[in-house]
Amino acid sequence: MKEEELYRILEGKIQVLERREKSVEDRKTYDEVFDRNTLLAVYKLISSGVMETLDYPISTGKEGNVFCATKEDGSLLAVKIYRVSTSTYKNLTKYITGDPRFRNIPKDRRGIIYTWARKEYKNLSRMSAAKIAAPEPIKQINNVLVMQYLGSKEQPAPMLKDVLLDNPKKSYKSILNTIKNLYINAKLVHGDLSEYNVLVEDGKCFLIDVGQSVVLEHPLAQELLKRDVSNMARYFKKLGLDTDEEDMLRYIRGD
Repeated sequence: MKEEELYRILEGKIQVLERREKSVEDRKTYDEVFDRNTLLAVYKLISSGVMETLDYPISTGKEGNVFCATKEDGSLLAVKIYRVSTSTYKNLTKYITGDPRFRNIPKDRRGIIYTWARKEYKNLSRMSAAKIAAPEPIKQINNVLVMQYLGSKEQPAPMLKDVLLDNPKKSYKSILNTIKNLYINAKLVHGDLSEYNVLVEDGKCFLIDVGQSVVLEHPLAQELLKRDVSNMARYFKKLGLDTDEEDMLRYIRGD
């Protein structure tokens, strides 16, 4: 299928493409995100009924963009598309190397990005099995990951950093228990936990962006756990809580 033909087929299904000529920012998003292989992956997701339309961007991260999508029944999905052309992919390999789930790591940029998307899908699946508060994974094809949408039709769930917490101590304990559950039951360490990678929906805290999360046997696991704990201790200390990193680590590890 030629790219022009594919584009025509998808133009009515990917709403962000309809705005591609209206602003420099929209054009930049299109050029960086929707290369031919990505369009093919989105086409497969739509034609297989995973989603009906891909609607509009809701966030932009270091490696990818997250879009809101709509299912045939009108319910919402979150679709994360990892940018192949602009991602800082060289920093990703240190989180993959040493993970027994990925024996043959690609050398090329595209192969690494696809592996990264698969890694996030696997991590979310493991978290779901352990009943950890995180988006439910639905489908992953190449650099496109479909998962549960958090928020309302009016707006996505906000980051922890943007929320005025009614009870910071309760939220602190909730996140600490989630990190412990992640460690003990899912056998994972988040690896990049901060107030930017926690969403708050109806007062409940959800962990997001888990592509870099590593299994406990990974050589960086304990170092990353300490960094996660340090970030959370720092954040809640600013809210007036007395946080002790060593106590937090002992609690998480079950010592």
